Amino acid sequence: MACIKVNIPGYGDCDGEAAIVILGPNGVGKTKLAQRMAQSGQVSAISAQRRTWVNVSLPVEEERQLKSFVQQQQNQWRQNSWQPTEEINHILSELIQDHSNILTKNNEQAIEANTSCEPVRDTKLILLQVLWSKLFPKRKLEIGGFFPKVTRLDTVSAAPAYQLREMSDGERTVLYMAARVLTAELPLILVDEPELHMHCRLAVQFWDEAEKLRPDCRFVYITHDLNFALSRRGATYLVARSSDRAEPLVVDNLPLSIAGEVLGAATLPFYAKRIFFFEGEPGNGFANEFFSVWFDDHETFPIPSGSRDAVCEAVSGLKKVGIVAADVMGLIDRDFYSDEYLSKVSDGIIVLELHEIESILCDPEVAKSLAAHLGMNPDETWDAFVKRVREEYDGQKKSAVVASRVRARVGNLLEGAFCRAQIDADLAQTANRHVNALSQLDIPTRAAALFAEESGRVSKALAEGGTAMLAILPGKQLLSILAQVLKLNNASALTSMVVKSLDRKHLRKDDTLSALGLKIEAALLEYLPARHT
Repeated sequence: MACIKVNIPGYGDCDGEAAIVILGPNGVGKTKLAQRMAQSGQVSAISAQRRTWVNVSLPVEEERQLKSFVQQQQNQWRQNSWQPTEEINHILSELIQDHSNILTKNNEQAIEANTSCEPVRDTKLILLQVLWSKLFPKRKLEIGGFFPKVTRLDTVSAAPAYQLREMSDGERTVLYMAARVLTAELPLILVDEPELHMHCRLAVQFWDEAEKLRPDCRFVYITHDLNFALSRRGATYLVARSSDRAEPLVVDNLPLSIAGEVLGAATLPFYAKRIFFFEGEPGNGFANEFFSVWFDDHETFPIPSGSRDAVCEAVSGLKKVGIVAADVMGLIDRDFYSDEYLSKVSDGIIVLELHEIESILCDPEVAKSLAAHLGMNPDETWDAFVKRVREEYDGQKKSAVVASRVRARVGNLLEGAFCRAQIDADLAQTANRHVNALSQLDIPTRAAALFAEESGRVSKALAEGGTAMLAILPGKQLLSILAQVLKLNNASALTSMVVKSLDRKHLRKDDTLSALGLKIEAALLEYLPARHT
């Protein structure tokens, strides 16, 4: 792109050649901000309110009349952005006339020079058709005359061509946008809602190609679609705070987990009331299945973010960015970490009171409700479960839990012992500082004490049973034991039953699982955020 200075109200001059992306929720004043930018007289603006209806035949007028009409539409947008612009027919006619004039001139020069006519490959109309073929390879755009049409190339028998008015919204939008970009005569091309009426992938591909077509221009995008915004690599990002103020947005604060998962949903951060991060991989595992039904309103968005650290980064990242009006929160498993370590998590992070998300299904009330639903005695089932757990964790499994807890605490000690100040340009000095820090920790002595401490903690939890036991022992293993006690085939049968019971969108009120779901919900609200905002 060309290096062009842009003055942005409330922000100042923005030098450079990279695209500028101005983000903001609906109603904040993005379009009015764009109108003020256009007052400089250096902006070719493409309105969000645009009619893309193409007539059967295009207007036959002189070039100056065509351009005058387009300019009138531009002026109209500067005054009344709510009023749709409708210049598409005039722009297409301008492209055709430009194409015809160049071919005629080329032919005349060949006749005068008495030479063969070299083919013309770079008229604006040809460039538009080349772009079209990249995006719609199975559709041939035929607009060389004043009766444009589209021919299908993906049928075995010859299919009749269809008129441009019969195009899909996406096709018409691509045609209109490409024509507007190619005919823009000013150095700045400002596009309000560039993703409108286009599939997210099509929008990204189209604007990638459009920017290549006009390296002499700088692009400014006004959008509330953060997914599209992040597709503009190397762009300058701003957040519209009002119609007369924009602030810089540092997207480097956004972890990859956010960019890849959270912002993958167009406009998500602006109409959500809650964004909920949790440990897990997209499309896999119990957590995904569970939270997709636990939050069953349209204003809460559960997002799997991978590891515990990724959840923390996602929450802190979105809070730092400051463009999300929703309540941003994350849930992490207690796992083998100590209370002291977990107490230091960042704002917005909820630490599950139990070992991991599977553990909540082993809650006493949940287990008893499942037993009653299956025709078993609730109290006897719970007692049998606790007894089986104690038997399972009376040897090597108990030692494994104690060792895991000790390793987690030793890891915390090591993490706290090292810091950037210990790193020096002199490698020997750096090594000495690390060795001294390790010596001060006295890991062997402290490890022995930690084993004794954690052994007592695990033994006490087993003796107490209940939630104390669920906080210490791995939930996945406990879930398998509970499934056996409930006489189910496996843990998957248990989780499936719970998820179905909570799926209020698909359960009939007279379904027995509905009553089970109400009991489970009441128990799980002790650990999880409410299902509705």
